[in-house]
Order: sequence, then C-alpha cells, then structure tokens
Amino acid sequence: MTATVNFMIRIPKDLRNRAKAVAALRGETLSEVLRRRLQQYVSEAEENADDVRYAHDVLTRIAAGAPTYSHEEVWAEIEELEAQDALPD
Repeated sequence: MTATVNFMIRIPKDLRNRAKAVAALRGETLSEVLRRRLQQYVSEAEENADDVRYAHDVLTRIAAGAPTYSHEEVWAEIEELEAQDALPD
C-alpha cells in the first residue's frame, strides 16, 4: 500500500458539504474524489510543463541558427515523398 499523509485545506463549508454529498451519491468518499482530482491536476501540470520545456528547447535551437521551414516547404517535401511512395503507411 502507498504511504499516505494527511493534507488539510480550507474551503467554504458549503462547498465541502456539496462535494461530500455528490461523492456519497457516487459511492465514493470525499478523500477518494480529491485524491483522483489532485492526481489529474498534477499530471496535467506536468504535461504542460513538458510542453513549455520542449517549446523553449525548440526556440533555443532556432535562436542558435537551426534551420526553419515554411508551411509550403514542408508540404512540398511531403508531396515529393508521397510521389516516391516513401512515406510510411
């Protein structure tokens, strides 16, 4: 079993009561709902951070002189590869 810790947050009492009632209707505890939603939040934040890091890396390479291509150049190359039947299925 994964080690757990208590985590206290302050939320409006009405929100807590409503969330607890909805969780109960779904056969869940409020803790289960909050754990799942917090995991989702963290996963999305990590994914967004990865996207930002990747974009930063690309911009750094471009600033250092890496080649860039226009939309038209990319499509021309794709069409050429298609004509040669060199694209994967």
